[in-house]
Amino acid sequence: MRLLVLFFLFCTACQKPNYTQIALPFEVDYKLDRFEKTILDYEKQDSLKMPTQGGIVLAGSSSFLFWKTVRHDLAPLPIINRGFGGSTFPEVIHYLNRSVIKYQPKTVVVYCENDIGTQSKTPEQVRDVYVVFTKRLRAALPKVSLYFVSLKPSPARWKQWEKSLRANALIKNFIKTDKRHHYVDITAIMLKNGKPDGSIFLADSLHMNAEGYQRWTSVLKPILDKE
Repeated sequence: MRLLVLFFLFCTACQKPNYTQIALPFEVDYKLDRFEKTILDYEKQDSLKMPTQGGIVLAGSSSFLFWKTVRHDLAPLPIINRGFGGSTFPEVIHYLNRSVIKYQPKTVVVYCENDIGTQSKTPEQVRDVYVVFTKRLRAALPKVSLYFVSLKPSPARWKQWEKSLRANALIKNFIKTDKRHHYVDITAIMLKNGKPDGSIFLADSLHMNAEGYQRWTSVLKPILDKE
């Protein structure tokens, strides 16, 4: 009996921490499944042809969702684009198993700006919810390479830029604690004379046109080619 108890204690001590139960750093006042249809559409695609494991998953919001040429732009990299709607980090976390972990990727690239853009969260809250995202991902995929694409400057959200800059700085500092974690700064390529370059945005002044995505490609592809 004593040996069984000791064995149980040893196994318990060796278990990985269960980060899936970590609470979000703030309460949300919207339904976390409001983009369920998009996730179901992805699952339907998977039922027809499941992507090969070990690829590169793009996770996050509409700046990825609307990048329709991403597989061509980043070819021959094995891209799995799973951006959805105007998602926030709590929603990305909510769908983490179904939109990221299930693919057992080698690399995850994340972009999500709506916690500040539409939900008016503080930079500290954005950093804190990103930490939760990272810990939950690491619990399932401890060796995954993770890339955070910095929150972008845009004409539509220029008044919020100082908050975005602060969130970027806080997240960049957090990223330094993990050698498999990387910060990708896309700020400079999106500015002209110190302000967002309007020529790389669609009419909504928020989402990018083909030129905008080419600029993202010029930064991301050389980085991801090294993976």
